[in-house]
Amino acid sequence: MKKTVPLPETEKQKKVKNKPKPSQIVGIGASAGGLEAITELLQHLNPESGMTYIYVPHLSPDHKSILTDILSKATHMKVQEVIDHVLMEPDHFYIIPPDKEMTVVDGHVKLTPRTKKRVMHLPIDTFFASLAEIHKEKVIGVVLSGSANDGTRGLLAIKAAGGLTFAQDASAKFNSMPKSAITAGAVDFILSPKEIAAELFRISKHDYKKINPDEQSEHEIQNTDTDLKLILELLLKKTEIDFSHYKMATIKRRILRRMTLNKMTSLKKYIEILSENKEEIKILQQDLLINVTNFFRDTEAHVYLKNSLFPKLLNAKAASEKFRVWIPACSTGEEAYSIAMTLLEIQEELDTIVPIQIFATDLSTIAIGKARVGEYSLADLKMVSPKRLQRFYTKNGSKYRIAKVVRDLVVFAPHNILSDPPFSRVDFISCCNLFIYLDSAAQKKTLSRFYYALNENGYLMLGKSETVGTSGHLFALVDKKLKIYSKIKYTGTKVLSFFLPKMARAQKNDEQQQLSGDVKKFGINPGGFEQDIDRLLLAQYVPASVVVNHALEILHFRGNTDAFLKHPNGKASLNILKMTAPEIAFELRHAIPIVIKTQQPIYKAGIEIKGIPGIKIVNLEIIPLTRESDQHLLLIVFTKPELIETFVKKGEAQKSNAVAKDRKIQKLEDELAAIKADVHAFAQDQEAFIEEMQSANEEVVSSNEELQSVNEELETSKEEIESTIEELNTTIQELQTRNELLNESYEYSDAILANIHEPLLVLDKELRVVSASKSFYKKFNVTAAETEGILLYDVGNKEWDIPLLRKLLEDILASNSEFQDFEVNHDFPRLGHKILLLNAHRIVQKVHHEQLILLAISDITEVRNRAVEFITKEKQLLSHQNQLLETAVEKRTVELKSANQRLEENNLSLQILNKELQSFSYVASHDLQ
Repeated sequence: MKKTVPLPETEKQKKVKNKPKPSQIVGIGASAGGLEAITELLQHLNPESGMTYIYVPHLSPDHKSILTDILSKATHMKVQEVIDHVLMEPDHFYIIPPDKEMTVVDGHVKLTPRTKKRVMHLPIDTFFASLAEIHKEKVIGVVLSGSANDGTRGLLAIKAAGGLTFAQDASAKFNSMPKSAITAGAVDFILSPKEIAAELFRISKHDYKKINPDEQSEHEIQNTDTDLKLILELLLKKTEIDFSHYKMATIKRRILRRMTLNKMTSLKKYIEILSENKEEIKILQQDLLINVTNFFRDTEAHVYLKNSLFPKLLNAKAASEKFRVWIPACSTGEEAYSIAMTLLEIQEELDTIVPIQIFATDLSTIAIGKARVGEYSLADLKMVSPKRLQRFYTKNGSKYRIAKVVRDLVVFAPHNILSDPPFSRVDFISCCNLFIYLDSAAQKKTLSRFYYALNENGYLMLGKSETVGTSGHLFALVDKKLKIYSKIKYTGTKVLSFFLPKMARAQKNDEQQQLSGDVKKFGINPGGFEQDIDRLLLAQYVPASVVVNHALEILHFRGNTDAFLKHPNGKASLNILKMTAPEIAFELRHAIPIVIKTQQPIYKAGIEIKGIPGIKIVNLEIIPLTRESDQHLLLIVFTKPELIETFVKKGEAQKSNAVAKDRKIQKLEDELAAIKADVHAFAQDQEAFIEEMQSANEEVVSSNEELQSVNEELETSKEEIESTIEELNTTIQELQTRNELLNESYEYSDAILANIHEPLLVLDKELRVVSASKSFYKKFNVTAAETEGILLYDVGNKEWDIPLLRKLLEDILASNSEFQDFEVNHDFPRLGHKILLLNAHRIVQKVHHEQLILLAISDITEVRNRAVEFITKEKQLLSHQNQLLETAVEKRTVELKSANQRLEENNLSLQILNKELQSFSYVASHDLQ
């Protein structure tokens, strides 16, 4: 397999690149009483979790911190004070220095001087928010003991980005900060510092990472996954909210987050929890309904609204008319109250008494409940000026409540923008940062509802990263930077088509449907015969006409246009020049620019269209519609074509030819006159253009002097560039040398791989075959097309689907393990029974961070069979030897028995002889006596 070799890098780049990246980043915030809590946390943190820890306490800007020395004694991790642009490393503990604010950019910590303005200093919120924006679901936020409310907004941002959040439990010496975060619903775990440390280590080793060891974990779950669809169906059934129109990446991140919190490793197990636990359904719903907002969030936009747009809209209202505002996805109400305060300030400045009515809606009933109460912490009011704080808020303990005069302007209500009917007669809609969570179809549907809801002179404001997309025919851009749009008064499409049929179907019963069928059958409109008459007149007697925009695209048809327009071959198009006959297109191409420029109608008569059976005479009129639309449209009216027969009687041929000749002459004279007028107009335009060119030439001359001075600067820069080019040439030569070495390495590795006798496979993290040696294809009778890119278990008609091998391979990437001499006895359909020895090893490509598995295969079938044959023969020989031995033993036994018998007989003879000797001895002794 070919390996990618990186281009030469500087030593600094190599050091940075070779440094391991943290699996997750843990931001820790604390204030009063935080030293005791952070010390306990550090004492129990595992120093090899692979996480990076960054601690943000409230430090005095005037005193040098000794936290680094104190906390270094509580852990084996490296503890250091942050320096600007330091690269975050795993298993390191960083501390913010005094008199600094800290954010994160591209994996580096950025320090900025603490602001000297008299505003609330919230370093924890600032840092947590930057972490959430950059690292999203890889962030974990922890709030320990402390006073006030710093950290609450930051935890909400982390939770909205898909990260996990912790707060210290009742063990906190000062519980204001943890309690504020818990009350705001921003906390997932409420634990002691010791328990937080244990949970952090569990998360670092959690099995859900097998779903995705890389950053984009949600991409490992397919949008068509049946388990994912089942979860969405459960949500729809239990909450009556269809989340299938939300962006699937966000949905999957939120589900994986809940799986981590519930210690689940598969969607199926999580479905079981959702089915059994109603509370988990509610929690998942709230997690999906992301509630992140702020007072006067976009300062520049609110300044524009106050100084320009709102005064203009209020001045256009009569005293008896209401100024109506709709704020969908209002979350906990900050945006609605911000607009209400701005409108009250404008009314005071303009001295108007126009009634104001603001509708603020959201899917989350919990968020709506908080918004109605209107109580916020001091941290929530960071963007509120002291003047507004004094005028529009009342302090209630540690909270600040919106004044009644502001709350009376706003009506909060639960509302589903995709299914509930929209509001109507609205002058302004503020819908910021909702579209970033919806798919394109839901965005289009929402915009059609906004179009219906707005008045003719209504305006729409979206978030900085949002646009109207394909609904540009409904809204015109007013301010590109602030994303403010105005409603286009005229459109050729039915903008309510997204929801009116559904609403109508919901209201019909069987009897009404039957009546509707009868009405369609007889062509009767139940709304009244006057509408039927109007419809009939419009269809049969109104001249054929079309409405086009300045791009010459047809937006609307009226009357019967079949005689004038026809769809061209090829790609579908509504361009008027492509749909009309060449003779008409010629006239339109000439006349339309004049109408656009002069804004005066033009009438063209006597246009001849040649065809069979004769010549048609067509008249047309082009009329500007600038008073009717913001789009500067054109109305093109056609007269019914008049046919001039080409087949006439012989007696009338001469007369017909004379008439045709006169008509042609008259037409040519008219065209000549038109051309003369055009030439005269062109001459006048040319004279005006020459005058403009002369003035422009003077500007060019003055600019030329500036360019000369710039040119001198460029000359000096040229020398620097030339020296840089020399350095680049040297670098290029080095790169070429490296490239040659790389090619040689590729060829060398290919030769090695081709000549390896044993079969070899390279698998990716999904266990699909990346490449294989030639010996593998030859040994197992498969081709490269049947192998590469295929799941190992599907190769060769699934002959490699071996359960124990599957388990071993899946454990390699998860636990960074390997196995050797794993024996497989398997019946291969095409090869028969085989005995294989498998060796597997994990490989990590440092450049692409890709994990691979190298699987080597040894076929020991023949060796094993030979060994079995040898053992069998040895057994047979041993058996024969045993038989001979047994025969010899039996023979020897018989001989021993006979010898025993002879021995017994000899013993008996000896006994007799012994008795005789005794008797003889006795007799002899007696004789001697």
